[in-house]
Amino acid sequence: MEKFTSDFIIDDLADEAGGYFAMPTEEGMEYTDLFFDVCRQFGIRYSKATQKERCFVEEVTRVTWEHIMARRTGSKAPIRPSFTPQP
Repeated sequence: MEKFTSDFIIDDLADEAGGYFAMPTEEGMEYTDLFFDVCRQFGIRYSKATQKERCFVEEVTRVTWEHIMARRTGSKAPIRPSFTPQP
């Protein structure tokens, strides 16, 4: 049987990007844990949530994460309040 040696474009793209996927960072995993904690806290299953529920948990997670990062870094920069438009 002949060995298949042809490359696919996806393989070339993956090589250029450093592989098919990158391991999540510790900070990324911490954010993900926070996100699912917020979902649990409010009894929301993200995969079955309405658009309004999804926006809610995303916004609560964003603001909570910004407060955590500000405390961690000592930043005094203002944090955009929940449910306000981005500048």
